Amino acid sequence: MTAAPTELSALEVGAVARLKKQISVEDIQAFAALSGDFNPLHLDADFARHTTFKRPVAHGMLLASLVSRMVGMQLPGAGALWMRQSFQWPAPVFAGDTVEITLRVTHKSAGSNTITIEVKAVNQDGTTVLSGEGAVMLLEQQKTRTPGRSLKESVALLSGGSQNAGGAIALRLAREGAAVALKHSDGEVPEQEIVEKILQEGGQAMAIRMDAGRGDSVSEGLDAIQEAFGRPVDVLINNTTASFTPQSFTELKWEAVQTVLDREIRDVFQCCQAALRNMVAQKSGCIVNMGSILTRQVPPPKWAPFVLAKSAIQGLTRSLASEFGPHGIRVNLISLAPGNLDSADVGLDRLGKLQAMQTPLRRLASPDDIAQAVIFLCSDAGSFITGVDLPVCGGFSL
Repeated sequence: MTAAPTELSALEVGAVARLKKQISVEDIQAFAALSGDFNPLHLDADFARHTTFKRPVAHGMLLASLVSRMVGMQLPGAGALWMRQSFQWPAPVFAGDTVEITLRVTHKSAGSNTITIEVKAVNQDGTTVLSGEGAVMLLEQQKTRTPGRSLKESVALLSGGSQNAGGAIALRLAREGAAVALKHSDGEVPEQEIVEKILQEGGQAMAIRMDAGRGDSVSEGLDAIQEAFGRPVDVLINNTTASFTPQSFTELKWEAVQTVLDREIRDVFQCCQAALRNMVAQKSGCIVNMGSILTRQVPPPKWAPFVLAKSAIQGLTRSLASEFGPHGIRVNLISLAPGNLDSADVGLDRLGKLQAMQTPLRRLASPDDIAQAVIFLCSDAGSFITGVDLPVCGGFSL
C-alpha cells in the first residue's frame, strides 16, 4: 500500500521528532562505499592516530544522511523533499558513539507548502555534534480530474443581491438548483423581492442580515444558512459595489477613502475568510469577486477610491487562488465596465452611452451576461479555472 503524502495542515510549529543511533565501524565503511569518500581520516586507524583526533572520524554527511532519513520517514514524512540545508559540525563523531538527533518545526508556509526545521544532534556525553536548519517541501500527489460538485448540491451566498446584476445572478443560481442566501446589512431588506421570486419558482432562497464590520456576524450568518439549508456555503459571490462621489485627489479626505474601502474590500475580506473555513474542511468551494476593468486601463479622473478598492480585490483574488487551490477551492474575478455599476452618484448615463459606442459589440453588458459568466465560473465547466480576471465588457478593455 502506497503511503499518502503528509499534509501541511497536519503539522504544527513546535512538532518534534527524535532518532537515537550508535555509529558503528560498519556504518562508516558502508557510507564510504556509497559516497565514494575513502578519505583515510575515516577508514585508516594508523592514519587517524597521527591527527588531532587520534582515531577515525565518522563522515559528517553520515549524520546528515540520518537527518534525511528522519525527514523522509518521521518529520514530516512521506512526500517530503529537502529544499536547502545549512549544517555545522562542532565536534567529531567516532565509531561507538551514540548520537541522538532532534528535529523541530520552527515555521510553516501554506503559500509554498514548506516547513523550516531546526536540527540538533548530541553524543552520549551531551556534546553537540551537529546543528543547523533546513527547508522541506511537502510534495502532493498529482490529482486526477474529478467532476465538480453540481450547483444542484450547492449553497450560494450572494452579497449585493439588489445591486448591479445581483438579482439576475441569484435567479440563475436558483434555476441551476442552488440554494441561495442573499446577504444584506441594512434594516430594510431590498433582496426580499428576489427571494420571493425564487420561492415562487420552486427554488430555495433566504435573505440574511450580516454586518461585514463584525467578523462574528458573518460567521453567525453562515451558521444560520447551514441550519436553514442543511449544508454549508460552498459558493460565495461578492457582488457589493460602493457608491461614491468623484473628487479631486488633492481635496480627498482619507475618511471618504476609508468608507469605500470598508464597503468594498472589508466586506469581501470578511465573507471570504468566514466561508473559506468550511470550504477547506470539505475540500471544495468556489468564490467569485467583482472587479473593474479600470484596474487594467486608464481610469477616469477623480476615481481614486474606487480604483484603489477594486485593485485590492484583484490582488486578494489572486492571493486566495494561490493559497487555497491545493484545497480544491477556486477563486476568480469578474471585471465589469463602469457602465455596469449601480452608482447613481457618479453620473454614468453619458459615460455609458459613450462606452457602448466604443465597445466592439456596441452595447453594454446586460445583467444576464454577468450572471452567465458567474454560473460558468461556479459550474463544472469552469473546474480548471482559478485566479483569473475575466472581463465581461464586450471587448471594451482590449
